[in-house]
Amino acid sequence: MKRQFFLCSVIFICLAACRKDYPVDNPTASPVFYFKGVVNGSPVNINAGIDNYYMYSSFIQDSNDVYNFFGEFRQTVCTNCTNKIKFQINDQASTAPNSPSLINVSLVSGYYAIQQVDSIQIGTPTEYMVSFSPDDNDSTALYIWDFGDGTTSQLFAPTHLFDHPGYYNVCLTVNYSGCTNSICNQIKVGIAEPSCDVYIVDSLISANTVLLTASANGMSGMYSWDFGDGTTSISNLNTITHTYTIPGAYTVCVEATGQNCSSTICRNVSTQNFTGCVANYYSYIQGISQNPFSLSNIIVEWTDNSGAIYTSNMAAQSIDSYFQIISVEDYLANENGEPTKKLHIRFKCDLFNGNDVISIDNAEAIIAVSYR
Repeated sequence: MKRQFFLCSVIFICLAACRKDYPVDNPTASPVFYFKGVVNGSPVNINAGIDNYYMYSSFIQDSNDVYNFFGEFRQTVCTNCTNKIKFQINDQASTAPNSPSLINVSLVSGYYAIQQVDSIQIGTPTEYMVSFSPDDNDSTALYIWDFGDGTTSQLFAPTHLFDHPGYYNVCLTVNYSGCTNSICNQIKVGIAEPSCDVYIVDSLISANTVLLTASANGMSGMYSWDFGDGTTSISNLNTITHTYTIPGAYTVCVEATGQNCSSTICRNVSTQNFTGCVANYYSYIQGISQNPFSLSNIIVEWTDNSGAIYTSNMAAQSIDSYFQIISVEDYLANENGEPTKKLHIRFKCDLFNGNDVISIDNAEAIIAVSYR
């Protein structure tokens, strides 16, 4: 009897050790992998391990030697299978056939370009060249730039290449003659949304009184001012004067709000008797890279209950479409023994099936993709 129990124990241990599962959830626990969002106006909630849904992960190396990483929610062992959703995320560069992918540098937190129908032949751009220039030019000054993507520069007027579309908090610190001053502003790179970017022009009227003008591409709306001295003001006029009680430098911020969008900008301003340094800068997009291999592009595919397939690759995206990776973690091997990454994503996009357009709104998911 003991011998039989021992043999059964050995067999069970071997089977458990050799078994390779999909990276799926325990149905009795809170699901690890899920998709939730509003699809064509209807709320959808899919959980791996429930209703025969599983999280499938895979990859291929396409004809351009670019790895495509896939994560898909679909059902197994079902007579009338219902909705399924599939995500494709492309590697950031080509690699030699069958060589390891670049997934550790390709999949990072940030925004990614959704592949669009009008860019299939050249790929949706994913790199954006932005030029920066400070207001002043002092040969003795040290200019320190932080581009908000983990990179920095000490050039006077650098040109920086952003690898992904997104919002970046770009800061400039100016240091000269024992004085240090900084300014930070969020810049928008490659994000399709209503254009109402705002900037501030300041001029000294007298002593400690400054004239501030907010320009927002001709947009009319409300302007919320923070003068940097603890006082604020809200006005429907884009020009305002403010008097400071103490001479110095102050960071003034304004939020311009219009009918369809809002934008915020900050600028350092100084009074008449201020003798220190002031940091400010301007930025503009100098160019957008070509992307013939669709590097770092995203494709979302939805299959409805009738079997109709909708894909973002056939839809011209709305101005508020986006795809964002919130976090990336190592995860378990899939059923093929391939390593996987667990991604937390948020997105909004339009999809087309050749006849009809549907939208996926307020979407969030945790998915797995495998890789070499």
